[in-house]
Amino acid sequence: MPELLHEYWENEDGGEFSPVRERSDQLRSTLTPGARYAFSLRASSWHQAMQLYQDRLGYGEYRPVEGVPDYVYTDEEAAEQDAYLSARNVA
Repeated sequence: MPELLHEYWENEDGGEFSPVRERSDQLRSTLTPGARYAFSLRASSWHQAMQLYQDRLGYGEYRPVEGVPDYVYTDEEAAEQDAYLSARNVA
C-alpha cells in the first residue's frame, strides 16, 4: 500500500497539514504567511495521517466526520509525489 509524505507547517495563527504537493507549497505563503516547518509523517490514507497528526500534537483520538469515508492513497499519487519531491526546493 503506497504512503504519502505529509507535512505540518505552522505560524502564530495556526497551521497547515497536508500531503506534500507542488500546489500546497505554492499556496503556503498566502494561506499560512510566515509558516515554519514543524514535522512530517508518512501515511497510506487520510484518516491514518490525521490520527498520526493528532498523536503528534497530543490531541487524542481522531474522529472523522460521520459518513465521510477514508481516502486511501493510490500508487499514481505516490509516484506523482515522488517525482515532485525529487525536484522540490522549499525555502
